[in-house]
Amino acid sequence: MTRPRTDPSSPSSPRRLSARLRRLGPVAAAVAGSALLAVPASASATAVTPAVTPAVTSTVTPALSPARTTSVPTMVVLDASGSMNESDAPGPRIDAAKRAVTSLVAGLPADSRIGLIVYGTGTGSTRAEKSTGCTDIRTLIPVGPLDRARTTDAVTGIRASGYTPIGNALRSAATALPTEGPRAIVLVSDGIDTCAPPAPCNVAKQLKRQGVDLTIHTVGFKVDPTARAQLSCIADATGGTYSDAGDADTLEQALKVKVDYAISGYQARGTPVTGTDQPTDASPRLAPGQYLDTFATGAPAGSDRTGRVSGTTKYYRVPLQQGATLYVSATMPPPAADPGGTGGTFGVQMTLQAEDGSTCDSADANYAGNDGYSHRPVSATMSTVLDHDTPPGAYPGRCPVDGVGVVKIERYGAKFGDQSRPVEIVVRSEPPAETAGLPPAATRAQAGLARPPFARAATAVTGGSSFNDAAPLTSGQTYRGTVVTGEDRYFSVPLRWGQRLAYSVEEVGPASDGPTTGVGARVSVYNPVRQDVRSTGQYQTAIWFAGNPGLLTGSTVAPVRYTNRSSSQPDLRTTQVDGLYYLRLSVNVDGEDSPAARTTYRITVVVDGDPETGPAYRPGATGMPTGSASSTPPPSDATTATAGPTTGPGDSATAGATGTVDASGTSGTSGTTGSSGSSASSGPGWAVLGGIALAAVGGALVALLVGRARRGQPPTGPQT
Repeated sequence: MTRPRTDPSSPSSPRRLSARLRRLGPVAAAVAGSALLAVPASASATAVTPAVTPAVTSTVTPALSPARTTSVPTMVVLDASGSMNESDAPGPRIDAAKRAVTSLVAGLPADSRIGLIVYGTGTGSTRAEKSTGCTDIRTLIPVGPLDRARTTDAVTGIRASGYTPIGNALRSAATALPTEGPRAIVLVSDGIDTCAPPAPCNVAKQLKRQGVDLTIHTVGFKVDPTARAQLSCIADATGGTYSDAGDADTLEQALKVKVDYAISGYQARGTPVTGTDQPTDASPRLAPGQYLDTFATGAPAGSDRTGRVSGTTKYYRVPLQQGATLYVSATMPPPAADPGGTGGTFGVQMTLQAEDGSTCDSADANYAGNDGYSHRPVSATMSTVLDHDTPPGAYPGRCPVDGVGVVKIERYGAKFGDQSRPVEIVVRSEPPAETAGLPPAATRAQAGLARPPFARAATAVTGGSSFNDAAPLTSGQTYRGTVVTGEDRYFSVPLRWGQRLAYSVEEVGPASDGPTTGVGARVSVYNPVRQDVRSTGQYQTAIWFAGNPGLLTGSTVAPVRYTNRSSSQPDLRTTQVDGLYYLRLSVNVDGEDSPAARTTYRITVVVDGDPETGPAYRPGATGMPTGSASSTPPPSDATTATAGPTTGPGDSATAGATGTVDASGTSGTSGTTGSSGSSASSGPGWAVLGGIALAAVGGALVALLVGRARRGQPPTGPQT
């Protein structure tokens, strides 16, 4: 059972098969992806009806929210009003702004999706021109794949002359961005709106109410207190960030940092779902897969002083199967880093309940106050063996092992309490397995592995912004990337049964101007179901941006083994599943008056150990562990004990056949519980039967794949 705990990455804490189908060819992979049966390796190719009687009702089969296929679409809005002709940057402000945009474009990653809007270039600043000037907003570059030459040419022709219609410009920018999925605006202005109404802050609030996926970051270039307050309000209203720039060099750096953060902030995704505020038959049933809900509020300001106070609370239903291991995680990202020191707690708690309300298991994750790492998400995971006897007393006798369970998710704490937050809900069900002949569970932490050395040559890498797009790393290869203060970078490494992971991460610079005393950096390790994994570097912090290389190194302390779930040491149970393990590099922020900055790092990982025998899942089980939920599957061509396919981002046809959410407990595809799951990279669950002909071919592919089950093949445990 999972006990409530605090996110161990807090200083105050006490302490992921699509790649495997590639080698079979695209046709085979496509067939398997639509016809794979939800049965274990040793079961026959027939559908199994679980022990849940669905209600008769209409079903909902939502499409997955758009995946982050490259980077977050971002519109840069540039002030070209008359005041930008002031010659104090030094030199004209507009020239400094144009140089900043040109430099930005030159250094952006090739997969960036950037657009450019300017206002104030088509009129003068006289009163007679105000009506026209307040609609003088031009899209120079539509949001799309980065075109450096075209964008640079467009910037060259900008001339400053007119009004400052910030509110209308924000509306235009929002309209020019995609209507769904994460998107961002970066606004650079040297003064207040001169055209209100609409008031810019009100526009920002209206845009935010249309969805949680739009964030606006602002840069004030040589602004006065009134303009600073207005630009800060715009950013605050959307969970964005504000920075001051007092000269040309600072403006260039601030713009780079803002866009860098905008295109890579945490990308929450999943099948849209809305939980109920009470546990009823109307609560959505979540088949194995990944889902996305919105939790409107935390606790009221100041309430944390009187004890824990819950905000939005929602209920869902999940299928249960006797002897299976049920994994449910809830990941909630904050709106942005919190250098200002907003007080209170930011937390999420999950409880698995029987339908009579009895508590069966729970998990909790939170952090409190402002420790500089408040940009990181909180993620709680329940890992529950649905068996009253294994281990004895671990799963309460009053709780069901078959049928339906109730999952209650609570957002709590006053930190960011008035801002709605997305919550990713990931459901996995791993069938029972035969453990005879498997290596025993780890009983104690093993000594740390040797520090992975850095190679002379390094491959460029852009670390992911979340678990969903973690950058895949190859054992023994050195990579080089950049990170901004107040930012996380995610990486994934496939581990087979019997293997451990070691890492080295080091700042190599050069760092841009920023914190003068340095800021903390740290690395956290997570397993395929988003549980934090104990490592020898778990509590290590290095000081970056201080002129000296800060080395972070560590290794997991136990090999990945199925039997570890029965270890007497709770910290070792988190290595109970094979698949994609995650590294998260987090860099601190240094207070609200310290400018954001970026630096370069290098990273090497090493996978240690020969693959061991994996489990044999029992005949007659209704489902199997699934493939990776990473948008980039692990580089392997076979499977250990499973064959659940993973479709890539944007495969909406397959997603439409899986990831079913039903308000009454009915599968949206087959009408049975537990035989469908969400697809795409956000987290496939059990695949569904796609028709008799496809079933025959799919069954053959299953047999081909899972026949390799116990031969130490690449990992495919239940993953997020």
